[in-house]
Amino acid sequence: MKLVYYTDDQPGITRRRRGRGFSYYMPDGSHIGDATERARLNGLGVPPAYTDVWLCPLTNGHLQATGRDARDRKQYRYHPEWQAHRAEQKFAQLGTFGERLPVLRRWISDRLTGPVGDEETAIAAVLALLDRGSLRIGNPSYTEENGSYGATTLRPRHVAFSGQVIQLRYTAKGGQTVEKSLRGPALQRILERSQDLAGPELISWVDADGNARAVRSEQVQEVLAELFGDGVSAKTLRTWNGSHAAFTVALDAPTLTITAMAEAAAERLHNTPTIARNSYIHPQIIALAELPDPQRAARLSALPQRQISGLRLGEDRLIDFLNAG
Repeated sequence: MKLVYYTDDQPGITRRRRGRGFSYYMPDGSHIGDATERARLNGLGVPPAYTDVWLCPLTNGHLQATGRDARDRKQYRYHPEWQAHRAEQKFAQLGTFGERLPVLRRWISDRLTGPVGDEETAIAAVLALLDRGSLRIGNPSYTEENGSYGATTLRPRHVAFSGQVIQLRYTAKGGQTVEKSLRGPALQRILERSQDLAGPELISWVDADGNARAVRSEQVQEVLAELFGDGVSAKTLRTWNGSHAAFTVALDAPTLTITAMAEAAAERLHNTPTIARNSYIHPQIIALAELPDPQRAARLSALPQRQISGLRLGEDRLIDFLNAG
């Protein structure tokens, strides 16, 4: 099916409560009585409690429905083929992303030596947590509503220092308690001294008026766009780290299973193996488990170990593996 780009600022179908279900109406107000079309609209699975519901009048529209949940957050339902396309695009650029990782890490290390309270220093500290710790970026609304935290929303109480070890302990998305240990004197300096600023967040910067400001996800995104171009986000770092964790298992395991790779990625990312398998491991890596052990071992052993500055153990081989297709 050829999809059409169709957004919710264009005319759409509306629904009205009728008995235990809904009646549906075209943009011109005419009632939809066709059983097949009603089945399609019901099948989109928009919860009954959603408000401001918009439904796509095209069966091949890339966006099929939007609505607002009980917390007034806008939710989206995309066409399955569009979702598959987006997933494919996300993984398609991962090898190229890996090639540019040394550039990002140099940017981070250069700015972690900057003054505490500087905007770029704070952004670098957040990016260091994303890169080294595989943290989520964080969202202030999630913190307020659910008590969950990410790199931009952590509080000073979430960190402790034991010698040269940075110990993080916080509640992440889904209510999971995350405990993670990191090292790095430059990062540790920023995390320790940032607590002297007036902001409530663990990492903050000071504006021209002397006010402490939290790092926003948009600021992080601007840096990533500058270094990588469009299409790269904080989630790309988690996808890279999840794929790297799974690939490391593939390099070392005499017998490989998808379960083992998913568990390794889940441990790195602090989510479930199912989510790690479906969202954070490149399909090419998953496909390695389908190869006979000798064939897989031969393919992986043929990958050169280039020891590129700015890449961690196994990342050079992961880049070559992904780019080989």
